[in-house]
Amino acid sequence: MDEEKKENQEEPKKERELLEEPVAVKDIILMYLYTLEGKAWAYLGLTSHPETGKPKKDLNEARIAIDTIESLLKIVEDKLSPDEKREIQVQLTNLRLNFVGK
Repeated sequence: MDEEKKENQEEPKKERELLEEPVAVKDIILMYLYTLEGKAWAYLGLTSHPETGKPKKDLNEARIAIDTIESLLKIVEDKLSPDEKREIQVQLTNLRLNFVGK
């Protein structure tokens, strides 16, 4: 039985695929920005929350997400390609316009 437990504990290590290079902080921030964008839309009441599958409007939470996107964009914008920067700026503008509409 101990061997069986040991084998089960080792399985994830076998399946784990390593990368050639570590993930850049810029890429982690981009993933976080896209996550925040989704949460902002959900808290604006315009999409369902992935965790619950239900809409829940909370403008305070939406504002926090939008403000955080803006702050993170300022920190990382000089590391972004022109297309990445433009895409995030457009998303941020759309979020702000929808926030004001709510």
